[in-house]
Amino acid sequence: AALSETLRLYPSVPEDSKHVVADDVLPDGTFVPAGSAITYSIYSTGRMKFTWGEDCLEFRPERWLSSDETKMDFQDTFKFVSFNAGPRICLGKDLAYLQMKSISAAVLLRHRLNVARGHKVEQKMSLTLFLKNGLVMDVHPRDLSPIVAKINQKITNTVA
Repeated sequence: AALSETLRLYPSVPEDSKHVVADDVLPDGTFVPAGSAITYSIYSTGRMKFTWGEDCLEFRPERWLSSDETKMDFQDTFKFVSFNAGPRICLGKDLAYLQMKSISAAVLLRHRLNVARGHKVEQKMSLTLFLKNGLVMDVHPRDLSPIVAKINQKITNTVA
């Protein structure tokens, strides 16, 4: 949920272009002649009030959860276009989520991260969205000994 919400607000590719091969009509009735190029803003799409609600600028991962907050409630791909939609949906979407979840879990299990005091976080729009000055972080190791002790206790109880 947190990863999807991050991609809604900060898509890795902030805008996309399509080339029109045959005359077409957009859902709002706009005629698009063959040979046209259309560019749309994925960045802006994730911030539209009429699509995401009054809180569209807020980071709210819970918007991706079912009402009982026990499972993911994936949004329509034509609403959440960070991975494109329809027949053009990104073939690597599932792998991208797997990689993001794996790295996040590995890092956050072992470390607590904070943006370094005084570091200015600024986006830089480009073909891909990235941070102008990088992201300087303070990294604090987590004490895993209570977790390890609990696991060892369960193993001992199971063996006994």
